Amino acid sequence: MAYQATRNRRIFVLFLLPVVAVLFLTTIYPMLYAGWLSFRNYDLAKPFIPRIFVGWANYAEILSSGTFLHALVTTLKLMAMTLSIQLVLGVGIALLVTQRLPGMGMARTLLLIPMMISPVIVGLVWLFLYFPELGYLNYFLSLVGLSGVGWITTTTWALWAIAIADIWQWTPFIMMGTAAALHSLSPEPYEAAMIDGNSRWDVFWRVTLPQLKPVLISLMFLRAIDAFKIYDIIFVLTKGGPGDSTEVLSMFIYRESFTFWRMGMGAAASFVSLAIITVLVTFFFKSLNRDRSALE
Repeated sequence: MAYQATRNRRIFVLFLLPVVAVLFLTTIYPMLYAGWLSFRNYDLAKPFIPRIFVGWANYAEILSSGTFLHALVTTLKLMAMTLSIQLVLGVGIALLVTQRLPGMGMARTLLLIPMMISPVIVGLVWLFLYFPELGYLNYFLSLVGLSGVGWITTTTWALWAIAIADIWQWTPFIMMGTAAALHSLSPEPYEAAMIDGNSRWDVFWRVTLPQLKPVLISLMFLRAIDAFKIYDIIFVLTKGGPGDSTEVLSMFIYRESFTFWRMGMGAAASFVSLAIITVLVTFFFKSLNRDRSALE
């Protein structure tokens, strides 16, 4: 028995080693190297110059940079715009598609299509819609006598243009999770609420929403993490412009690393971004544990 247990353990380790090696090479080592790089002055355009240790200087410069703070505010603003609208639309559509009406199965399938498309393709689709002279949106506006809008060429509309594209792609994610949660809810509280004479709005606000809250918090957390590192759609639509009106943290890190070749600064900005995401994760788990305690 002891020999068999030892043999099984060795087989387990043998099969586990390739996974650990791939994880180390693709995740752990790059993160450790980026952490090492963030404390050095490394110019990629001058690869033969020694990577001088500068301590916390990169982090100090990042945190005192007006450009970085502007990118952070823009990121948080875009998150607030997209997540709030996605939550309302996602819950509303989920309530609709979970009704026993003809064609709801087909509707659910069609609504999931945007989520399946690559963000780069989504950006290209919306680029054709937003194009100033030949875009379809301005063409439809002209049909009703309205002047065209500079969707991606003006600072007034550029951030909203990105938000609309992101909302179109990821509202189905909120809808899908909410619909699954609605199907799992117990019918007894609804029957009791209807017997008491509550309206549909009261039933939703006092019965449905409290039961959905943990699921909605989880969905919004996942979307917040994804929205915080949005890059593809912005790169395709505006590349951070016009000016710096749509430059989010991911674009800032990209510019520092691969436009200005300041790899140390880019690595430091990445770790500051990681610290902010860690704070979001901590807040999420505290909120989720608080809701679980309240339900118990």
